[in-house]
Amino acid sequence: MTDHEPVQIEPDNFRDGIIIGGGTCGLAVAARLCENHPGSLFTEDEHQRFHWLKQRGHKTNKVKSKQRFDYDRFHPKDLLVIDTRNNMFMAQWDSQFSACQIPHLRSPMFFHVDPSDIDGMISYAHLNKREKELMEITNVVGKEFSKHQQKRLKSKLKSTDGIVDINMRDWKDYYRPSTKLFHDYCMEVVERYRLQDGIVNDEVESIEHRLIQSGDDLGKGFVIRTKSGKIYGCKFAVVASGHRGKINYPLSICPDPHFPNGSCHTTHLFSKQVQFLDSQYFSNPDRKNIVIIGGGLTSAQLAHVACQDPTVSSVHLVFRSGIKIKHFDFHLDWVAKYKNVKKSAFYNLGTNELKYEMMNEAREGGSINPEYYKKLKQHVKNGRLNWMTETQVVEQGWENGSWELSLRKQNSEAKRLSKIDYVYYATGIQADVESLPFLHTMFDEFPIDVCNGYPSLTDNLQWNKEIPLYMVGKNAALQVGPTSANLDGARLGAERIGWHLQNMKLQGEFDWSPVSVITNNDGRSSTFDKRLQLAGGSINWFELLEFEKIN
Repeated sequence: MTDHEPVQIEPDNFRDGIIIGGGTCGLAVAARLCENHPGSLFTEDEHQRFHWLKQRGHKTNKVKSKQRFDYDRFHPKDLLVIDTRNNMFMAQWDSQFSACQIPHLRSPMFFHVDPSDIDGMISYAHLNKREKELMEITNVVGKEFSKHQQKRLKSKLKSTDGIVDINMRDWKDYYRPSTKLFHDYCMEVVERYRLQDGIVNDEVESIEHRLIQSGDDLGKGFVIRTKSGKIYGCKFAVVASGHRGKINYPLSICPDPHFPNGSCHTTHLFSKQVQFLDSQYFSNPDRKNIVIIGGGLTSAQLAHVACQDPTVSSVHLVFRSGIKIKHFDFHLDWVAKYKNVKKSAFYNLGTNELKYEMMNEAREGGSINPEYYKKLKQHVKNGRLNWMTETQVVEQGWENGSWELSLRKQNSEAKRLSKIDYVYYATGIQADVESLPFLHTMFDEFPIDVCNGYPSLTDNLQWNKEIPLYMVGKNAALQVGPTSANLDGARLGAERIGWHLQNMKLQGEFDWSPVSVITNNDGRSSTFDKRLQLAGGSINWFELLEFEKIN
């Protein structure tokens, strides 16, 4: 089949848009595309003004403004979500939180997937009388400071410059939702936008930008092939595939990790390839000796779960660096009231390399929040946890079904850990968009720049200005910033994509022309053939019109 021949797509397998991934990013995009009055990025004052204008519609004099307050939204039947885990939204998210037994999110209440209202989850909690499921994040914005502490803080501010994390003008407390509350709120969003019937359980194997015919419609779009053998077609596609890339295995010291019998990575736990503390991998299921390697919140959560398990006799937690305690993955000035100062500085950087450096500075590697720091300190005090900081594994050997590890602390002699049954690596994933198998064809035919594993997209998170393939989440980091992989980035990315796609829909850029077939007895090209050439780019509209005029 040549590029000028259309790929036939069954009408039942054709949609306006297909979203790859049914997690928080995929749900945020789907909901945003179906929302005609998005308001989740507005402040409270902007919200009031927005609703006042919306109620009055075109009767309001906007001082000759051309700004639109109505959007040409998509409908649930226009979209299809393909998820590798399940035919339900949030399957991977549920699996990850279940594996780590996480009771509360790390993110505050105003980070969520609802495109209509930034305070939507707070309202949901109060309307359903679930306030007890909220955990307060203390000492974040200032209410918990005494008058004496506030005076001392103000005196310090007089002699310092720069941004201060504590914003005394923003006087409301920060709360974190319970895992169940957040999940239930996401399901409420799914129900509100009637998205549940538009998700299927399958794995995407390839994406191609091709000429497509579905029924009487003909145009350039995406052909998406899946592991089950299905062939889907769409006018635009969004990649919301989550945290996928190269696993950071320490292969230099452990060339054979003996997966799954001797070790695994947290990605294997989240995908349920391995169950945490599964007895089948231990010679003595009642006396499990484990090592957890990694300096982030996930390693702390796993260590806490292990210390509570009576079958675990020893837990060794290895941090390569010191202990970094932060409420969030990044500093508050990236998401609080004056976040535009930081984000504007990021957006105005001249190169992707500079943006990458700023992202690393903002996230500072792995960190844990105060809640889990207190829990781990208590386990250390009780003798349940051996917490080794500024320590690296320098040698690792597998013998007779157990590990022998050599560890070295900074400026100290190496120590050995013997008879370790299992090693869990919470060492993260290295961004590598080119390692995604289903994108190989796109990179081969329509190459774009990649910086340290992150793709260089347009400001609208588009592959390039001509091809309507979008990316959201971690892969949009060079455009969204260091919060791209978090809920803040999911909503911001969904807003950029949603605004751009709805604007294209409004302008008729997704209106494919119906195909009319004319049979010519004299052997001349039919209108159908000419329209194929037009869609393929080999002729222009003037040549087609001249042909139809003659015939």
